Amino acid sequence: MRRNKLVFGLVALVLVAGVLAPVGASASVDKPLAVIDTQRIAEEYEAAKDAQEQYQKFLEGLQQEVDQREKELTDMAEEIESQKMLLGEDALATKMQQFEQKKAEYFQFHEGIDQKAEAEYKTRISPILDQIKTIVERIGKEKGYGLIIDAAAVSVLYLDPDFDLTNDVLAALARGDE
Repeated sequence: MRRNKLVFGLVALVLVAGVLAPVGASASVDKPLAVIDTQRIAEEYEAAKDAQEQYQKFLEGLQQEVDQREKELTDMAEEIESQKMLLGEDALATKMQQFEQKKAEYFQFHEGIDQKAEAEYKTRISPILDQIKTIVERIGKEKGYGLIIDAAAVSVLYLDPDFDLTNDVLAALARGDE
């Protein structure tokens, strides 16, 4: 749940792995290099922006549920503390047992948050990542590139604009290409 807003940095791994795998040791060194900027794609591609917004709403909902459960625990603890002297031994033991049960439920829920967030991420973002990967691979093959890297995930000190395929990827996404 400690994810920043949607960052297509994962695309770098997918793209490098996907493009390097077929390149192999026997690849010709005269194949050109190209880059894409997944951060720019995330900012300009409507489906990516929508997915990011939906994912953020999901995370916010999870956070609200965490906050609610924490408040319930705090309220129960305060109630037990304020009534400790007034309650009989059995009633206090019952309240403490209820509190411990609620606390166990909270920790169980909290442990599953990362898995829920990851599942939501895969549901919302994976199709977009797959679409970008497919388009980049197609463009790479059509134009004969040997390597395509993500400028957003790598520190780029200089980039000749002729090597930047981001506009091609955005155009393909806009057309609905795969």
